[in-house]
Amino acid sequence: MFKLTPSLLAATTLASISSMTFASSIINQPLNITVTGTRSLLSEEMAGKTVSVITRQQISASGASNVFEALRSSGTVQITQNYTGNSNDGVVSMRGFGENSSQNVLILVNGRPLNNPTLEAPDLSIISLNNVERIEVLQGSAGVLYGQNAVGGVINIITRSIEGSSGQIQVSAGSYDTAKLAAGFEHRYENGLGVRLNMNNNTSNGYRDNSEKEFERLEAGLSYRYHSGEIGFSHQVINDNQRLPGSLSDAQVQADARAAGTPNDFFNNDVTVSEITLAQSLSDQFTLHAEASQRDSNGKGVLGSSYSQDTRVNSFTPRITGHLPAIHGDIILTAGYDYRNSDFQAWNGYYNSEQTAHAFYTQVIYPVSETLSATVGARNTRVKDNNIKESTEHSDSAFVKEFGINWQLRPNHKIFLRRDENVRFAAVEENGYTPSGIDFLQPQEGTSWELGWQGDYQKTKLMLNLYRLELDNEILYDAEANAGWGANLNMDRSLRKGIILGAEHALLNNLKIGGTYTYTDSELLAGSFKGNEVPFVARHTFNLFANYRFDQQWNLYVDGQYTGERYLAGDDANALSKIDGYVVMNASLKWQRNHWTTQLTINNMFNEEYDAYIGNRYGSTNHYPAPERNMLLTVGYAF
Repeated sequence: MFKLTPSLLAATTLASISSMTFASSIINQPLNITVTGTRSLLSEEMAGKTVSVITRQQISASGASNVFEALRSSGTVQITQNYTGNSNDGVVSMRGFGENSSQNVLILVNGRPLNNPTLEAPDLSIISLNNVERIEVLQGSAGVLYGQNAVGGVINIITRSIEGSSGQIQVSAGSYDTAKLAAGFEHRYENGLGVRLNMNNNTSNGYRDNSEKEFERLEAGLSYRYHSGEIGFSHQVINDNQRLPGSLSDAQVQADARAAGTPNDFFNNDVTVSEITLAQSLSDQFTLHAEASQRDSNGKGVLGSSYSQDTRVNSFTPRITGHLPAIHGDIILTAGYDYRNSDFQAWNGYYNSEQTAHAFYTQVIYPVSETLSATVGARNTRVKDNNIKESTEHSDSAFVKEFGINWQLRPNHKIFLRRDENVRFAAVEENGYTPSGIDFLQPQEGTSWELGWQGDYQKTKLMLNLYRLELDNEILYDAEANAGWGANLNMDRSLRKGIILGAEHALLNNLKIGGTYTYTDSELLAGSFKGNEVPFVARHTFNLFANYRFDQQWNLYVDGQYTGERYLAGDDANALSKIDGYVVMNASLKWQRNHWTTQLTINNMFNEEYDAYIGNRYGSTNHYPAPERNMLLTVGYAF
């Protein structure tokens, strides 16, 4: 319920120890280090999983101004933008999830979860791309390593560590009176002290009426690096004010796609985030990583009527990683504890809930031979929900396991098979609006099978992944439940299966092309909608990109995304006609010389008319038209 509320999540990070920064480029050279697949430093050859990497160089070349645009251009995920029509807002979907995507894809910054304890998706617009080193996209379930929300996949945004002294200023102007200012400075002193300051200020009138946005972000960070590790502290303050244009009917879209369906709605959100990080070498074999953070969000606005929402999330995530010598190589051990406590209040006390989760997990990667390794792992989670308004409590637990084998056929070829179990507990908001007679929803449980192959040739990289994900008690919102008033409920069984194909090829020394194709078959296996497709999930998606470097100063990046036909969101009965597929093309031309950079980015350059989100509620269609052709010009100076 209330899926159109803006996200209340702010994300922060202080960069980890310098050994965690691996500045590699898919455009220039292969990347052979990953952390997302194991929560430890590990060669990609040993990780029996498909991890796609969006490098800093790719992000810069694409002209992406936020994380959503960087993910969109990669082709590894589906993006739904359904709030204001700005590219800053959206929901990431992986593995065939529709309206419940935000709770089934885990999003991290340096391994720390950003997902809300409510139905709202993480607000990735508040993450400054200037600080991002790379984005790792783990395809498929990771229930043992990451637990809650890691059902369809995991996205890990890895930031740059503080090295030396640097600073930058960027000024942008573009369509819809968009204006952006970003500035940052960082310095590492010889005594080990590191300082980082960042500022962002963005304003825009938005594509539609009543879609103005004002965004301010200030971040300060300190870290101290010593002979055996690093400790750090960071603090962020975010003010995010948005006007909300709402949805349009069929007739309203025909009359004026830029009109506002809710001309008076808005939401102003104030967020503070504080975090302490520790990376400590315990011995030659073992390292301790720990993070403790607190996030406070306080928002007020109008969503049809006066609305307020307050959220507080405290988390603590220590873990130990070890590399133990064995006959055929190192045994990789990861063991940790995840704690999260969430308080949520909304609609003047109508929702007033608390959720506390404790989890212990371990994973072992054992080298069976010089070319074959096996992975085993397990996680035990306990969750307690307290509905303060109703004075009711409920506890649940889950135990999930994983097993995988990884065969390094040759130095540039690997094949893997893995089975991973996952679990998702209902968010505090979901338990606050259930069908009559049900106080708390059951945990959603799933089993994922994956078979993958990767080949890395001199000029070509290829990837193939086949998967099957079956869920019991899938948690979702049904607008027709509860006598037509809608409710969050447990579906009986559902199945997702599909194929992912990826390829990159260097045609010339200065020209690289690539693409990703995804086939997704999502089906409900039981209940009143048995045999139907999951709505708002495209069976076919396709992404292509080309990066051409004219010389040392000029670079052109072009990308396109095809999203196939799909049922309207909310059409569980598959009774309505499918939405037509569409193609969106984007281009970015960049000039760089010495300290100066100028970049012109054109999004939707062929002016494709489509809906970023379209759903069906109570027999009527709700459109959220996507922006037409729009441009952004950025001038930057680095020192």
